[in-house]
Parts: sequence; structure tokens; C-alpha cells
Amino acid sequence: FFVGALGVVSGLLPNITGLYSGKWITPNLYVYVLAGYGGGKGALDFARKLGEQIHLDKRETAKIQMANYLKEVEVSKKRLKIYNKGNDTGEPPTPPTKPPILMLFIPANNSKSGIYQLLEENKGRGIIFESEGDTMADAIKQDYGGYSDTLRKAFHHEYADFFRRTNNELVEIHRPELSLVLSSTFNQLKILIPSVENGLFSRFLFYELKQNNKFINVFDDRKKGYQEYFEQAGYDFKQLYNHLEKHDKVIFWLTDEQKARFVELFDEKKEKLIEEVDATMAGTANRLGVIAYRIMMLFTVLRHYEAGNLTENNRCSDIDFDNAMRIIERLEKHAQTVFEYLNGQPEKKKMAKMLHDTGKSFGEISNIVFGDETHKGTIYKWLTNKKYK
Repeated sequence: FFVGALGVVSGLLPNITGLYSGKWITPNLYVYVLAGYGGGKGALDFARKLGEQIHLDKRETAKIQMANYLKEVEVSKKRLKIYNKGNDTGEPPTPPTKPPILMLFIPANNSKSGIYQLLEENKGRGIIFESEGDTMADAIKQDYGGYSDTLRKAFHHEYADFFRRTNNELVEIHRPELSLVLSSTFNQLKILIPSVENGLFSRFLFYELKQNNKFINVFDDRKKGYQEYFEQAGYDFKQLYNHLEKHDKVIFWLTDEQKARFVELFDEKKEKLIEEVDATMAGTANRLGVIAYRIMMLFTVLRHYEAGNLTENNRCSDIDFDNAMRIIERLEKHAQTVFEYLNGQPEKKKMAKMLHDTGKSFGEISNIVFGDETHKGTIYKWLTNKKYK
């Protein structure tokens, strides 16, 4: 629930921004929860409820606007008839503008043009929340209309555009602010992210939910208040959302001491990931820094808002800094698990062990397992360090 809530709440904080590597970024996170079939991913439904009231409010507003639009269309048609008969000497009536399709939760079962349209009509913001990862995977792998590149661009708020030939229309998203919350089995994950070289891998915060072999107590009285509790939390977050919507910009910042610690910690983390896992984890280390900064931003906004002192400038407290780093420390291990799975590492380790038993050198084993000798250091670590066996 908590990991899912990070993803949902990251999409409920409009106009929050912080300066990171010379660029203004927002708190939006990409979250992926992995578990077996019936493995307990249902807790994510409660995380979704945090944004439900905002979504319902937007949908209700959209319905009212559409109803008014249809009335205006009928009036416009009548005026046009009068004009065409020559009974009106003025200018021809201007057709009314169709209202935007307002929503918070954008369907994952979508085309590229659909994603662009919904982002454009919602000020570039939205949350894709999907409890079955293969739903998005099926949409993304379409020969025409897949939107994997859109997700990669949106993570860094990069400009994205799409030309719709049907209407001769250019759809532009100048600064997408998109959050993702996905869950699936490992097999479904591989459809969406087939390898670690796929750019989506390093953009996600992964959490592997371990299988519980005991049958849970489905009649636990402690859970009877969950539905009401999280529905109320949805109203609370709606108030926060409305409050932030009124602001032009709410700035988050770290102290000079926190900035120095941040750089030092992630320098060590990057070196460690490259040394202990693989050189390709360098990108993951870089993006873990972005993710950590966004979590700090998220915690800071919630803390200041709850205390009633949210202003145009908000400093991160040491406790929020440390808590974000603790979360990254834990979820970094889950990213390594996903890396090994996508990289076929368990099978490769077994193959390396078998080849080592035949007396082959580390370079020869690397050449067979990876297709070249550049990973012989990795092979050496697998076979000589107990941690990797």
C-alpha cells in the first residue's frame, strides 16, 4: 500500500517544483509492485482511493461541461439555419468549442494518440494506475500507437508531440507531469520491460511483494474500517489538491548541507551498484537520485501542509531527507532483484558455474555467457565471492 501510495500522491501535487541538475522537476514517480498471482497486490486498491475523489470531481465537471456544450451546439445549429435563410445579416454563428475530457486516472488500455489527447486536455498531468501490468504491455507493444517513448519522456518532463492524420492536428505536451502505479507478476513485467536496456527499467521504483504461504484471516475486524478510512483520506487529498491548484508555483529546496550529503551518498551508491551488480546499473543509480529527490519533495509538501505552514518556499527537514534515503536504500535492493531477473542472471550464474567447473578462464566464460569478454569481472565476482553464489 505504502509504495503504491507514493506513486498516487506524487500525482496529486500540482504546481510543486524543485531545481534538480539545472531543471525544474515535479514529484511524479513511476512505481511498480511485483507479486505472484493472488499474492496480495489488492492493497493497491486502497492507494488508488487517495485520488478517487479528485478523479470523480473531474469526471462530474466534464459531464456538466459536455451537457452545456451539447445545448450550445443545438443553439448554434438553429442560428446557422436562420443565417443560411438570409434572415440574419450579421456574422455566421461560431460553433462552440468542445470541452476537454477531464480525469485524474488515465486508462492504461490506450493508444499513443489517446494518451497525448488526455494529457493535453488535463494540463499535461495525470496518473496511470493499472493493477494488471499486461494491460499496459499489450497497449505499448502495438506496432502503431505504442506509447513507451511517451512514458520515457514524461519521466523527465520532456516535450512530446504527436500528429493525428485523421484531423490534421498536432498534439503537443510541452511539460508532461505523469505518475505511474503498476503491478503484475514477473512474467507480465517482462512483456512491458523486456530487458534492462529498455529505458523504462531505470525509471521505475520497484517493490517485490513476497508470497505469503498462509491463508490470511479474511474476517479480521481490524480491516472493517479500511473502506471508510481511505474514502475519507480521498477527501483530505482533494482539499490538498484544490489548495495547490490555486498556487502558481510552490518551491521545494534542500539546505547546502543536505545537498552535499545527497551528492556524496549517491556517488557512493553509484560506485557500489556498478561494482557489485553491473556497469549498466549506472543509469539506475542516476535515476534513483531523481526519485529520492522527488520523495523528499513529496514528504516536505505533506508535512508543511499538515502543519499549516506550506508557503511558496519550503525547506526539506532532515527527517524527510533521511526517510527518503531509507526508502531508496530498501527499494534499491528490489531493483537489483528485477535487474537480475530481466538480465537472465540466475540462469547465467548457473551456466558460469558449470563452465568454471570445466576449467575455463573467466574471459572464456564471459565470452560464452555474454558473447564477449567485457563481463569477465562480473564472472569473477559470481564465482569467487560468497555473496554472489
